[in-house]
Amino acid sequence: MVKKNLKILFAAYECAPFYKRGGLGGVIGSLSKTLKKMGVDVRVVIPHYQAIRSSYPSLKKKNSLKIKIAREELLVDVFESRLPGSAVPVYFIGNKYFHTDKIFDDDSRFRFALFSSLMIKTQDLFAWQPDIIHANDWHTGLISVFLKKAGLPVKTVFTIHNLAYTGKTSLATLARLGLTEKDFFSVENGTVTVMREAILKSDSITTVSLSYAKEILTPEFDCGLGDALRKRKKDLVGILNGLDYDVFSPEKDKFISVRYSSESLDKKAVNKIALQKASGLVVNSATPLLGIISRLAGQKGFDLLESITGELMRLDLQLVVLGTGDPHYEKFLARLNEHYSGSFCAHLKFDASLSNQIYAGSDLFLMPSQYEPCGLGQLAAMKYGNLPLVRQTGGLKDTVTGFTGKNIKTANGFSFAEYQAGELFKTIKQAIAVFHDQKTWRALQSNAMRADFSWNRSAAKYLKLYQKLALTLPHARKKDLNR
Repeated sequence: MVKKNLKILFAAYECAPFYKRGGLGGVIGSLSKTLKKMGVDVRVVIPHYQAIRSSYPSLKKKNSLKIKIAREELLVDVFESRLPGSAVPVYFIGNKYFHTDKIFDDDSRFRFALFSSLMIKTQDLFAWQPDIIHANDWHTGLISVFLKKAGLPVKTVFTIHNLAYTGKTSLATLARLGLTEKDFFSVENGTVTVMREAILKSDSITTVSLSYAKEILTPEFDCGLGDALRKRKKDLVGILNGLDYDVFSPEKDKFISVRYSSESLDKKAVNKIALQKASGLVVNSATPLLGIISRLAGQKGFDLLESITGELMRLDLQLVVLGTGDPHYEKFLARLNEHYSGSFCAHLKFDASLSNQIYAGSDLFLMPSQYEPCGLGQLAAMKYGNLPLVRQTGGLKDTVTGFTGKNIKTANGFSFAEYQAGELFKTIKQAIAVFHDQKTWRALQSNAMRADFSWNRSAAKYLKLYQKLALTLPHARKKDLNR
C-alpha cells in the first residue's frame, strides 16, 4: 500500500500531450497517470512555452507572484490543467524567459536553470509541497543543487533518459541565479556539466532500462561521466520504460485504416495497402514493407543504412521512413526518394497519425541504433504485430528476443550484436526469408503482440523506490509509509 499522501512532483521540459518533442514527453504523461491509479499524489510541472500558450489558450491561471532570484525579481505565472483521462494536475510555469518558440537556443541553458531554481518555491507556486521531486535529464538536473543550497528536506530522484546530452552550462550563466563555484562538485574552464552534478547530488538515480544502466558504467557509453556514475553505482537503478496502451493499440487506434487484434491479423494487410498508397509505393501486400520512425542521426543507425542502401534496395522489399534531424541524412533520404520511386519513401516531417499508420502498415520495424537507452518504437511496433529488427543495446536488448530458428515460442523480432553495416544487412535478409514463411511469421507476430510492456510493472518499481526514499524524510514513520 502507498503511504498516505505520498507526494511526488515530476519536473521535466516536456509532457505529452501539452508539449512533446521526444520520448521523454510520453514517459512523463504515462508514468504519472499510472502512479495516480496506484494512489500516489503525483503532479507534473513544465515550462509554459509559447507553443503551449497558443495551443491551450484557456488554461486556468492558478497563481501569479513575484519571486526574487538572486538580484532579479521575476514575475511568475502558474497555470493548471489535468492530464487527459486522468486526475493528474499539470502545472505550467510562465515567465518572460519561457515565452518563446525556440526552446533550444542560446538562452536555453539559463531558461532551464531558472526553471530548476523555481522548484524550491513549490509551496509558494502551487500551495503544495512534494515529498520527492522526480527530475528528468539535464534540463531539470540542477533541481538537486538548488534544493541542497536552500537546505530543503525534499528528496530527489533523477532519471537519465539520454546520458549523451550533458547540459554543459557556463558558471557565469548560473551566477545569475545565485550559484557559485562552491555549489558544484566540479567546474572546468568556467563550465558546469549539469548531468554530472545531478548524478552526484540527487538522492537516487535511475535510467530507462537495465542494460543501459550497465552500459553507462563502461567507457564506451559513459559520455565522460564515468567517475560520477561509478561513485553513485549503488544508487543507480535501471527501470524499463513502459508503453501507454491507451495511446498505442491497433484495436482502438483512430489513425489507422482498419482496427485489428492478434485474433484478426488478416486485417493488418488493409493498413499495409493504405500505407503503400499514402507513400507512393507499388501496392503489393506480398512485398515485405520495412518501416523506420526516428530522429535522423548517426546514433540511430542511419550511417549503417547509408552504407548498405544500394544492396538493400536491390532486394525485393519496400522501405518507408518518417522523421527529421541531421541535414546530411535528410538530404540523403531525399535523394533516395528520387532514385527509388515506388519502393522507397521518406516523409521528412513529424506526423503522429502517420507514425501509427507505419506501425500498423509495415511488416518489419528497423531500429539499428548505436545505443538506445530504452526505445519506445520497438514496443509500439510489437503491439501492432510489426516485428522489430534491432541492435542488441540498451532497452532494445532488454525487450526484443531475436529469432534464431530454434526459439519460435519466445522470439518477438530480429536482432544483431555488432554495430556493423554488414550485420544489419545480413539480419534484414534473414528477416525477409522468415517473412515468406508465413506460418513462422504469424507465430512471431503473436508473441510480439502478447508481450506486456505496460507501465504497471515499471510504475510499481518507481513506487517502491519512492517509498524507500520517503523513509528518510524528516519525521517519517515507517508504519505510515506502508499503510
